[in-house]
Amino acid sequence: MKFFRNIKDNLMKHNLSLAVYSVLIAVLVWFAISVTQYPSVQKTIEHIKLVQDITGTPAADSGLSLISCNVEEVTIEILGSRTEIGNLNNDNLVAYLDASNVSSSGTKNLSIKIRGVDNNINFEVQSVYPSTASVVLDKYDTREYPIIPRIPNVSVMEGKAINQEELTCTPDTVLITGPSAQLDKISKCYAASNKTLNLDSSYNLSNDEIQLYSDDMTLIDQSGLTFANSNFSIYIPIRTQKVVKLSVSVANAPGDFNKNFLNFKISPETIVLASNNSQTEIPDVIDVGKILLSDLDINYSKTFTLSTVLDNSEYINVSDVETATVKLNNENLAKTDLTIDRDRITISNIPDSSYEYSIITQRMTISVVGPEEIINEISAEDIIADVNLLNADITVDQFNTNVNFSCPKYDNVWITTSSKVAVRRTKAESETTTAPEEDTATSTV
Repeated sequence: MKFFRNIKDNLMKHNLSLAVYSVLIAVLVWFAISVTQYPSVQKTIEHIKLVQDITGTPAADSGLSLISCNVEEVTIEILGSRTEIGNLNNDNLVAYLDASNVSSSGTKNLSIKIRGVDNNINFEVQSVYPSTASVVLDKYDTREYPIIPRIPNVSVMEGKAINQEELTCTPDTVLITGPSAQLDKISKCYAASNKTLNLDSSYNLSNDEIQLYSDDMTLIDQSGLTFANSNFSIYIPIRTQKVVKLSVSVANAPGDFNKNFLNFKISPETIVLASNNSQTEIPDVIDVGKILLSDLDINYSKTFTLSTVLDNSEYINVSDVETATVKLNNENLAKTDLTIDRDRITISNIPDSSYEYSIITQRMTISVVGPEEIINEISAEDIIADVNLLNADITVDQFNTNVNFSCPKYDNVWITTSSKVAVRRTKAESETTTAPEEDTATSTV
């Protein structure tokens, strides 16, 4: 019984060995047939990274650089010897851009080519997907731009203002390197700080970022750009500022004339004055000029230059106006002409008693302005005319001089005439002195 069992076990072991050997022989036969009958095979390889570099190409020799590319990896179908391409994968294959026919900047569609890391492996590329890539080629350049401070969250206390003309950055320029087309878009460069402050004196502030804008104030993407310096110091100058009312003063008015009666319309009525000295007290009202009372005709208007008014002062005009126009409000005013005879013109403050002075002009016509109801009743008898020779420079015997007018009866009328009168001087007659007669002595012998 044991003998038959041993024979059975030996037969089973022998059959298993035969089966193993049969499988091995079948594989070898299949491989031999495949190699001899089917020497080339097709293979699909995915996720091959696209090398985004054009170094060594005519495009690069022209100074162009690859700015952007819309493809990152490709899938390929290759055909080759089973023994050669069997071990090819996305680690030993390279996808690259064909820039051999490109020499100008701009957006281009470039073909994608495949090569092996080991150039000794032969294969044929059947397809590449995607087969092309859209790329942007441009020259890199470095340009210098002025840098502008930007402080949107900085405010000032009441009575203070930021002196925009002296708001500056240090340094005041920035060097930017990047594609020429992108640099061409830059219109303004800002050193911006988003810090919130409420200031009453000058302050230095560091920027948080650099902002780039195009002509239409569109924010420019900074990817692909590099800055030689991104740190700037922003100087914020604070000065005193105030809204000031404009006024005008009247000169050469008689002492009894009521200047408050005159009503002027000044345009603009106010301006904004500033001072870089934070301790300066800016007045509430400032005169734009002086007007002679005799110049105030019924339709008077005059324009004053503000820079002349503020010359040699510490005040700065920060308004958008350079002049102020003064007009006399002539509502309810009237004008009339009167004739003054020579005997109504007096002379005062004679400078030299050795001369006598007399008016040659027989009469003169004057124009009088005032409230309509007064002008309708006023007469020449209401007017006082006087020639004041005090401090007069008199070197001739006949000269012309001004006449000062006043109207004591009314404190709200004035004379606009600037005519002169002729005055003559003559040597005063000397007093005659008679000597007493001598007594005649009679001598007696």
